[in-house]
Amino acid sequence: MPIKSLESYLFERKLVSTGSIEILQNATIGIDAEHYLSRIYTSKKEQFLSAIGGIPSSLKDYIQSDLKVFQECNIKPIFIIKGLNIQSQVDDLKVNELSSNEQHLYTSWNRISQKDNNINNNFPGAYGNNESFRSFTDPLPFKPMINDLIKLFIDHDIEYLVCPYDTSFQLSYLYQVGLIDSIYGSTDLLLTKIEKFILGMEFQSKDFRFIEKVKVLKELNLTDRQLLDLSIMVGCNLQPTTFPNLPPLPKPSAAQPYPQLSHFKVALDILYQYINMNGNPRSDLYGFIYNLNDERCTELYQKGFSSFKFIPILNKEGYVVMYGTEIQKLGLISNDDIYTFEIDEKKNEGEKNGNGEKNGHDKQNKIIQIPNDVHDIISQRLPPEFCFYLSNGLAPIELLEAITQGKLNIRPTLEAALSDSYKKLINSKEYIDNLDSLFNLLTQLLARYYQVKKIKVNYWYKDETLELNNRMNPNMNQQLKHLIMKTDKPDFKLTDFFINLNDSFKETKDIKLTSNNDVISTGLLRSFYLIGLIDKKTNQLTSYGKGLKTFITKHKTSNDIFQQLILLLLLIKSDVLKLNEPNREFSSVARHFKDVSSSTVDQEDLKHITLVSRIFSIHKINIAPINYQGPISRNLLNFRSHLKFISKNLIYTLQSCLIDLIVRQENNNLKVDLKSKNDWNKFIGQIPFFKDINNTLLGVIAEIYFEYSLKQKKLNKDLSKEQIIENTQDQLLNSVYQINNTVFNINVHGVNSITASQLLADFQKGVEFWNLFIDFVKVFNETDKSIISDDYLKSILETDEWMKQFV
Repeated sequence: MPIKSLESYLFERKLVSTGSIEILQNATIGIDAEHYLSRIYTSKKEQFLSAIGGIPSSLKDYIQSDLKVFQECNIKPIFIIKGLNIQSQVDDLKVNELSSNEQHLYTSWNRISQKDNNINNNFPGAYGNNESFRSFTDPLPFKPMINDLIKLFIDHDIEYLVCPYDTSFQLSYLYQVGLIDSIYGSTDLLLTKIEKFILGMEFQSKDFRFIEKVKVLKELNLTDRQLLDLSIMVGCNLQPTTFPNLPPLPKPSAAQPYPQLSHFKVALDILYQYINMNGNPRSDLYGFIYNLNDERCTELYQKGFSSFKFIPILNKEGYVVMYGTEIQKLGLISNDDIYTFEIDEKKNEGEKNGNGEKNGHDKQNKIIQIPNDVHDIISQRLPPEFCFYLSNGLAPIELLEAITQGKLNIRPTLEAALSDSYKKLINSKEYIDNLDSLFNLLTQLLARYYQVKKIKVNYWYKDETLELNNRMNPNMNQQLKHLIMKTDKPDFKLTDFFINLNDSFKETKDIKLTSNNDVISTGLLRSFYLIGLIDKKTNQLTSYGKGLKTFITKHKTSNDIFQQLILLLLLIKSDVLKLNEPNREFSSVARHFKDVSSSTVDQEDLKHITLVSRIFSIHKINIAPINYQGPISRNLLNFRSHLKFISKNLIYTLQSCLIDLIVRQENNNLKVDLKSKNDWNKFIGQIPFFKDINNTLLGVIAEIYFEYSLKQKKLNKDLSKEQIIENTQDQLLNSVYQINNTVFNINVHGVNSITASQLLADFQKGVEFWNLFIDFVKVFNETDKSIISDDYLKSILETDEWMKQFV
């Protein structure tokens, strides 16, 4: 997050300069990944992303397009990704209190539900382009995209680094030690030791906008400390809360998206007035804030100031150290700096000459004073090895934050409401027990303090706090260490893993894990043990594990599709919902997309449509609009939230098992064998279940397709199957997705992102996935009828027969 309202103010004052990308030839550029995406996805783009889930479908196209420009100029990009939050960046919300983004989602869904319920509402397009699930002030959610970004960077051989905390200070350090030649980041860089930086890049015109710090300070007549104070007051990344003494801004709207009042300008006027009153042009704002007699403002200032003073970064030796100590070593500290020092007397001993004078080593003897309670401002410290795994993208960020902060906050999902099935899922004993196991795995590798520290799980909708006790005897590693999987192939494939899976697992000794495949397979084996695919008493495959092995042996399919089916199985295993049981708590696709008459859908048909659209929604669609404007479904989004929760729990389990295996060097020497960043990238790139699950769009298309087809059949029984298919396809292509409208759902290249051939091909892929699903449930019905009962299978096969009328 940049310094609030500063960027627009700098443009007004013409303090942003322009340069040609060509002058950056042969340079290495450090890029703030979150800021980079915020420049691509402004508030007018991806307005429906939170309504369909997943990552922006155009993300890959954008990055590939920008990489071509970098390659033309021989520019090497290094993307820096934000790691853990510090304490001030964690929302301290009360029960049933929503963040600004969550509140906006809730309001948006309510407005759309009202429109859907309006019988006379027959407007074209999606929702008249009047609705946006993105507020004008909140950026695109970044954390859910991190794993997909890392995978994309690995696939395209792009360097990346997940820094411990703040990207701006990490970039500043990399620049000062000469590891990068220039920086592309947010206005937060003005608060670091940096002379100039790139604020934005226009890849089509091949130029960039940059800011010179000296020019800004001179024009505004500010010192470094005064700029820092102003940033703390208006809000920035390390202190995101705007001071309550500043006047509230009018809420942005479609008619007036950009506020006329600038908090930075207001704060600047306050500073000028305060300087005039005390007559000191170099005064900081602490005296002013203290004299407000507002404890909240004083606390915000003190914590914000301390955050800047003690923020850690990852140095080039791989250790997490304070930014201030590193720039002191480089001799970049001046008298105006926020850092205070004490003299290390031990180093001073014997350093006086014959006249009793010091030998001039003062700079070497000064050390920055660090308070004992700095962890209350930043966070409790993790060992360097954990930060190394974090830097590569291996560590589960949310679990590490919970360990350091002592709490895990479970927040509302994208549909912004709580269904009974989702409530049952997140409160299930299986999930809570698994959390206990994961925290035990991770904390057993840390100091004794973490091993006895309890972690609270806070649900947004209830007062009761769940307190995890991650102490176990024997510890979780001892319970898992007999699970070893040795392979004869160097690279991991999920399908091969199940084909080679044993039916039972006994104590194994002296088995050396020598490849990436061995380590990932062993980590995944232990993960499946924790989530119940291996019986914890008999150490044998459960019916779930046996069914997966039987299915993949009979059906050769891709790793991605098999992952989707495994997540679906885990949802079935949770027993929180029936796949063909309609959920009337949420709205489906708006009626005007699928109405051909006043014909209604009876209960049995509704079950068929529910099942088919849910299964289709799991599979990927290949359209890549830069601002999707088509139909959405809150109902399918709720179904996706169940799968998302299961997927996140599974990847966290796998990451925790891998870290435990690697740190202990248990049957492996991976942390020595992987000698370079490329070696680690290859390892991370093979981890299954790493990326976010797909959006709901193929399910949305299926719901429209089958309900529209059904209503045609009911309206005119003389229509042939071919005529129904042709009419439905015409509805989808020309009325819903408007393939002939060149400005509707355009892609990165400026053409319509949905073509007839592409949409029909994706729909056919959905049909193929459905057929795999039918074979899938048949296998589990044969394996164990407690998983898929005969009645359940019969109802699914009835839907299969019903569906064949229309495809």
